[in-house]
Amino acid sequence: MTGHSSQRFVKRTPGQEAAPTPTLVAAERAWWLTPLRNGLSRWNSYPGTASYDSLLWSLAPDYGAVKLARELAMAALREWGMVRYASDVELVVSELVTNALRHAVPRIGKEQENIIQLSVMRRGAEFICAVRDSSDLIPQRREPDFMAETGRGLQLISCFSRRWGVVPTVAGGKFVWALFG
Repeated sequence: MTGHSSQRFVKRTPGQEAAPTPTLVAAERAWWLTPLRNGLSRWNSYPGTASYDSLLWSLAPDYGAVKLARELAMAALREWGMVRYASDVELVVSELVTNALRHAVPRIGKEQENIIQLSVMRRGAEFICAVRDSSDLIPQRREPDFMAETGRGLQLISCFSRRWGVVPTVAGGKFVWALFG
């Protein structure tokens, strides 16, 4: 993807407008796209170890990863003095990791790496959390079904972040990211 604005539309109920699924935003405003697409230099980093503006952790592809991802994101927010985003980030990180586990990991064949990564980045007052999985499938936001027990994850991400999107990675797979601030 080149960094141009792009929106995909999903199937809609007759009489309703389709909900857009943002994939990219203008590259000059989206400083986080290049590091996500090409890879970050700090892997499995821990707050308090050095001066840093980005952190990346590999997570086991199981549901214990959801809690760990929340804890890691909260630790980074505290370290960076950005706790004002804590409740929103906590919910969004949970949804991003859960979506990766439910929709990407089960589809991955044995020949591919089962990978989930959590990345957090900051620049000024902006905070990015992003979750990578090995699937090339782009998540599709759908109209909410308020009677269903599942299916509202991307709606919640859209409501609790300033914006969100998807960026394919050079190594394969994708990061689904959310911006705060």
